[in-house]
Amino acid sequence: MSKAVDLRRKKNLKEKVNLYHFYYKKKGVYSFLIKNSIKIILGLGILVGLLYYIKSLIPNFDNSIDVFIEQFETLPVLLIFVASETFFGLVPPDIFIVWAQKFDLPYLMVFFLGCLSYLGGVFSYFIGNGIGKLPKVDKWLKKKFVEHFDKIRKWGGVLIIFAALFPLPFSPICMVAGMVRFPLPAFFTLALFRFARFFGYALVLFHVF
Repeated sequence: MSKAVDLRRKKNLKEKVNLYHFYYKKKGVYSFLIKNSIKIILGLGILVGLLYYIKSLIPNFDNSIDVFIEQFETLPVLLIFVASETFFGLVPPDIFIVWAQKFDLPYLMVFFLGCLSYLGGVFSYFIGNGIGKLPKVDKWLKKKFVEHFDKIRKWGGVLIIFAALFPLPFSPICMVAGMVRFPLPAFFTLALFRFARFFGYALVLFHVF
């Protein structure tokens, strides 16, 4: 009896996987992911190559960067980071990842930045959830981020994962997720991919600077 139940579960799982695969293929998820992944990889490769070229031209480039980074106090930088990660992601988080190198335990700071970014996304979700109750603001944001609304309705969690991992506007997408009432437990789980984003970029950027 248990063996038959197990086989039935595996069959149902396979059918669900095939169904999702067909749905995502039809809605253009795979083409979107592939296209943007290629852009991101090429962009990151060009950036790293450019930085290495600049380092070859400028003597003591790393020391100059260190001196520049040391000028910024910790608390103001963290406040700017939290504000950026909560409201529209105005400042690229890569700048803060480079800044984390000033600390004795840079990867611990990267983890802390990841936590703040994750919480910023959660705050954005609840802001969006509350904005949904304000008709005029809700209408303005739906017009401003119409593409995000369209994609999150069609793709759901896939867009949240992609925004958490890659240079897409994470905060606005979290806000949109709150406005469309995306299931909160699923959002909490999917947003954890933000940590992979921070540590992945830290591994690259720490070797460049």
